[in-house]
Amino acid sequence: MSWPMVKLGDIFEITSSKRVHQKDWREEGIPFYRAREIAVLSREGKVDNDLFIDEAMYVEYKAKFGAPEEGDILVTAVGTLGLTYAVQKGDKFYFKDASVIKLRKKIDVDISYVQYAIASPVVQRFIQNSSGATVGTYTISRARETEIPLPPLDEQKRIAAILDKADSVRRKRQQAIDLADDFLRSVFLDMFGDPVTNPKGWEVKTLGDIASSFQNGIGKNKEFYGKGHKVANIGDLYEKPYFSPVKYSLLEVSDKEIEKYLLQEGDLLFVRSSVKRDGVAFCSAYDSSEPCLFSSFMIKMSVNSPDVDSKFLSIQLRTNSQRRKLIDASNTATITNINQEGLSKIKVVLPPIEKQLQFLKVVKKINEFDCLALGSTNKLQENFHSLSQKAFAGEL
Repeated sequence: MSWPMVKLGDIFEITSSKRVHQKDWREEGIPFYRAREIAVLSREGKVDNDLFIDEAMYVEYKAKFGAPEEGDILVTAVGTLGLTYAVQKGDKFYFKDASVIKLRKKIDVDISYVQYAIASPVVQRFIQNSSGATVGTYTISRARETEIPLPPLDEQKRIAAILDKADSVRRKRQQAIDLADDFLRSVFLDMFGDPVTNPKGWEVKTLGDIASSFQNGIGKNKEFYGKGHKVANIGDLYEKPYFSPVKYSLLEVSDKEIEKYLLQEGDLLFVRSSVKRDGVAFCSAYDSSEPCLFSSFMIKMSVNSPDVDSKFLSIQLRTNSQRRKLIDASNTATITNINQEGLSKIKVVLPPIEKQLQFLKVVKKINEFDCLALGSTNKLQENFHSLSQKAFAGEL
């Protein structure tokens, strides 16, 4: 049995918010969420937010224009499109106009079911292809035209309950991977101590002492998908202390530019700029011999010392104390940046290379676990999508 298709505009009042200008952003008060914060809430259920508005503004806007309420669905409408967050009891925040759109139900529907329906491949294809001439946007008018299958309410609840169970297993597997990464940082601190306070008295040098060069990436890269040259993506740097390339650029680059911006195995890449202050200067080591370029959003550091392993260095630079040092070395404006001079002054501890390699044996074991867990996670993801397709086709 296939269920009737219903437009979201028929079952939800779809709006955005009253505009909040950047001059009204504060460092404390009522949380103010953009699409990126809603995306994190969608994936993790919580977010460390650094933007706020005054309580008085929130009270005024809520009275005049409304604010998110329990049971509303918020949808990301710029950048990463179509991620959803269901507002929970006790939530108190405001959100950016046009960046996020709000769905408030006009009839009795199961919110969890609707979220799964919006996340389904068919609906996501419509959302991703709906931006028209304005790249990377999902408008209120297009949201109203978005169709989802809508069975009777009892069936919605049954489908949502089944998908909740499947999704819970998938999320627990991802949590296991995250715990493995936490364990890796704990092992580092146990073996080498805090690299900033250096309680074990290791040799200390600056990144400038051990770098043969620092270099900004190629400025013309647009990071499109498709044919072309592989290019490192900022997301790769955030996720792991070492990475291999997975994305492509359509950019046609001359042989001279390829040679200039080509990564070598063991090079370190740093996030050069970020809208969020705590997103800058994340570091990852290039763990591949495959040709790959890097964009202007990054700084490459080539290591010139045989007594320093780049993977060891990248993991050290992701410890909490070193992250604070890197963030403090950045320049704060509308977009937070770190430059080559700031990086070159960062101090690191350098135990004997034998100790570094001993630690990397532990890293290898954890990486093997991550690979196995990731394979299992990918299988769970495939099973979840298959289950979702059957659910929305009325085949469960």
